[in-house]
Amino acid sequence: MSKILIRAAQNPLKTYGTMESTRLMGGNSGNLLYANGVARALSARANTVRYGGFTTHRLDDPAEFIRETNDKYDHYVMPMSNMFRASFTANLKAMTRIVRDLDMPVTIVGAGAQTTADAAENDEFRMARTGRTKTQAEDAAKRHNDVVRMFCEAILEKSHSMGVRGEFTQKYLVSLGLPEERIRVIGCPSIFTWGPEHRVEKKVAALGPKSSISMNIDYRVPGIERVIDANMAQYRNLTSPSQDAKSARMIITGEDQYDLSTVNLGTPVHTGHPLFARRNVIYYPNPWGWIESFKSEDFAFGTRLHGNIAAILAGTPAHILAHDSRTLELADYHAMPYTRYDKDGAVPLAEDLYRDTDYSRFNELMPERFATYLQFLRDNNLHTIWDEDGTADRFDQKIEAGKKIGAVRPPQTNPALITLAKVKRKARALLKR
Repeated sequence: MSKILIRAAQNPLKTYGTMESTRLMGGNSGNLLYANGVARALSARANTVRYGGFTTHRLDDPAEFIRETNDKYDHYVMPMSNMFRASFTANLKAMTRIVRDLDMPVTIVGAGAQTTADAAENDEFRMARTGRTKTQAEDAAKRHNDVVRMFCEAILEKSHSMGVRGEFTQKYLVSLGLPEERIRVIGCPSIFTWGPEHRVEKKVAALGPKSSISMNIDYRVPGIERVIDANMAQYRNLTSPSQDAKSARMIITGEDQYDLSTVNLGTPVHTGHPLFARRNVIYYPNPWGWIESFKSEDFAFGTRLHGNIAAILAGTPAHILAHDSRTLELADYHAMPYTRYDKDGAVPLAEDLYRDTDYSRFNELMPERFATYLQFLRDNNLHTIWDEDGTADRFDQKIEAGKKIGAVRPPQTNPALITLAKVKRKARALLKR
């Protein structure tokens, strides 16, 4: 029986208090979806699986974690996202030390590079930060790439291969001198949560003003306020799930969390935004409840990968506004419908995106993409539920409680809502005269 430690910010089988969940999401609740996908895959009866180690790279001295992990486990699995981004250099250095000192196989699942969309389309291998239009300077890129290469070399000493999100990430790592045959493109593990038979189908022929639509946005993407304003005016039932911890705490408390001089005020990350006043900016404290909620939605769209993938996992169509290498390479690999988004381009409305959304290729590719993912896990000696009977009954039973945890909305007593209520009362009084 394998004893596996999965790097995760939360235990996917537990439920957490609303505020507590904001401290256990790794800064972005999308982190939970890909870790949970790996967790379900490895919940086979032949495995003993535990979760943790998410913040060990921040420890001044990780010796105790390394010693305890070596004593208790025989495989460390790291579901990752855009870990090769420009802002993660120091963390990669710390992770390299940990990987080298672990006396066991270490498997990376779904890691990705991050740069601008233009750089990705031109195979320029300098990383960038979210929302930035410029890539690293040459000297910074060289220092960063040296750290990335050393980390990957440490991983490949402990594993058969590395699993990366898409072809751009593979090309980037190969450009650093890593062996192409050991850098395997597997997509995002969250997509495979329910297995190879999962499908996405449209529920309605077209969208209208009363349709149930979810718009996911990242306030760092330049010009995204234009998309918000246009769609907010068009669809009265439009909601916008927040994935970052500060916005989540704003929704829970009704109090601003960001320094408002540092954020785009056209986005719903402050209490003065109309979506907040309407109580249509929401937060899901549980990732399984997030997915479950999308079963009653007609459509999702936006710039957040996992804001769209949550809908896909519910069988609800989603359309990605691809704005960087992360969104482009995953959309391409999985054939997820997308539109290239640019701050100076046309402003898309949900109904137009929905009309152009077709999941036939995604559905057609799913068994093939899943087979690649499963073979990668097998090559790295990871036993899955699909190596048994393909079911995860124990796991699925334990996540039922999480599925029942719905969205949190801003409190009725927040100042913006009080002001809005006063305006409405005055308007009604004037109309009666």
